[in-house]
Amino acid sequence: MSRPGDHTGASRILSGLGVSPGYAIGRAYLVDRRRVQIPKYHFEPAQLDAEIERFRAALKVSEEQVRTLRNRLEVSGEEHYLILDAHQLMLQDEMLVDGVCQTMRAQHINPEWALKKVLRSIKQVFDNIDDEYFRERRSDVDFVGDRLMRNLLGMSQPTVSGVAHSGIIVAHDLSPADTLELTRSPVLGFATEAGGRTSHTAIIARSLELPAVVAVGGLTDHVGRGDVLVIDGTAGRVIINPPRAELERYQALQLVYRAQRARIDAVRHDAATTDDGHRIVVRGNIERPDEAAGVLDHGAAGIGLFRTEYLYMNREVPPDEEEQLAHYRAVLEAAGPGGATIRTLDIGGDKLAASLRLGPEANPVMGLRAIRLCLQRPDLFKVQLRALLRASVHGELRVMLPLIGGLEEIRATRALYDSCRAELRAEGQPLADEIPFGIMVELPAAVTLADWFAEEVDFFSIGTNDLTQYTLAVDRGNRYVAHLYNPLHPAMLRTIAHVVRTARAADIEVSMCGEMAGEPLALPVLLGLGLRTLSMNQNSVALIKSMVRDLRIDECEALVAEIAALRTVAEVEDHVRKSMRHMLDGALAASMLDPMI
Repeated sequence: MSRPGDHTGASRILSGLGVSPGYAIGRAYLVDRRRVQIPKYHFEPAQLDAEIERFRAALKVSEEQVRTLRNRLEVSGEEHYLILDAHQLMLQDEMLVDGVCQTMRAQHINPEWALKKVLRSIKQVFDNIDDEYFRERRSDVDFVGDRLMRNLLGMSQPTVSGVAHSGIIVAHDLSPADTLELTRSPVLGFATEAGGRTSHTAIIARSLELPAVVAVGGLTDHVGRGDVLVIDGTAGRVIINPPRAELERYQALQLVYRAQRARIDAVRHDAATTDDGHRIVVRGNIERPDEAAGVLDHGAAGIGLFRTEYLYMNREVPPDEEEQLAHYRAVLEAAGPGGATIRTLDIGGDKLAASLRLGPEANPVMGLRAIRLCLQRPDLFKVQLRALLRASVHGELRVMLPLIGGLEEIRATRALYDSCRAELRAEGQPLADEIPFGIMVELPAAVTLADWFAEEVDFFSIGTNDLTQYTLAVDRGNRYVAHLYNPLHPAMLRTIAHVVRTARAADIEVSMCGEMAGEPLALPVLLGLGLRTLSMNQNSVALIKSMVRDLRIDECEALVAEIAALRTVAEVEDHVRKSMRHMLDGALAASMLDPMI
């Protein structure tokens, strides 16, 4: 790893994953999160109590550090303090605490060594998770373990608090505590070697609208403290000590970007109507109830996906009906007239919900999860359905089922849903008369049986994240094959077209809530395929709405007809890029999309 001042000043361009668009120009500030050296030794049985007490003392210090940071951020009004709640719960989790103590008792090894072993076993479980959002929570285990390990060793915790006003953070990875501190610092942007689109680092970068690039190979080997950096969060590049001409080009691009971003933000609440008069509904995806207001402030017309599994994570007891009702009510009241689509529990043994007491599975990706788990645990499912039904009087609710693969699952859920409704009516609870009931289309089986499903539900929402993985048999978290994951694959375009046609023929609503919905390059294709409702992360909303206003449906449909004859991903992407140069407003393309198209 480069030490501060060890750089030669040579210019270099590194590529990574742009997770928050925009451009930052400043001096590198390195955060040293190198792994600490872990001592390994055996102790005499008489020393067991003292060693366990040392471990528990480090746990107590770690909990207090997290609690202090959380409270400081809560007082200052930073909503992301809730991320640290998960860290507090991890520090109390029996899998970690009891696991370390039991390992020490059984093997008579020091707590640092025992902690390393237990953390390794926990992380192996996370590595088998299919859902990218939850798989990347593996980093939380790393950061909690690192904090605890440093406290065991009496070491200080790394910090970003010393960054200067023109600073750009460079690190192997940033903990949620680091990124939360960024809300109180003058940092211009950051780059890391680790991370993905749904890591905490990426989520907070987008919420703060800081240009950020993650997954940059060799970053800390090539950057020294004080190097001049350009962070190109739009194209996913880090330019180290750029030549003067390149620096001036980015300075000009930065000014144009800021002006265009300001123009886009100024009209973010205006309707998303195409140039030829077609209204497009743009909604937002959220993981937590407190995110709803922010999504609407970015211009979203309601909540297109609320992932309820966050309520079940890192806790000993599942949330009861009253707690769930409070969360769903908060989301619906914040969502306004656009309403909220609330997805029922999409969780399984692969997502480590301790409160569900699920046993290990050999292949949790295709195991007991989502609707399968809910139908096997009707006691659990009924609590959620009752809470959703009771919340329906507080806003425009749409209930959505995940991972549907057969009619049996829809009908069994309907029966339980109707039973809950009858119970609540008998109890005198007020309920909405009409609550749209739909499914996520995210399995190839659902695509094949879409015509049957359309007869029994009120809407489809295409979940491209899982649908792409299952259709192409590509794990996007696997570095050997992730490059094959591409929703613009011809097979995916045919799949989406079939689902949209089927929904239209049945006269039910069809939308998209996967990552593809917020991808600028995919927008004209989706409109050309017939989609008129899209849901995405909040920071994509204003840009997508602005692009919609520059597009014409007839041109989008012509584009889809042209790419239908193309047989490779490369051909499709190249043709879409070239077409977008002509379809979009010139300034918009130059400032927001030029590195991409």
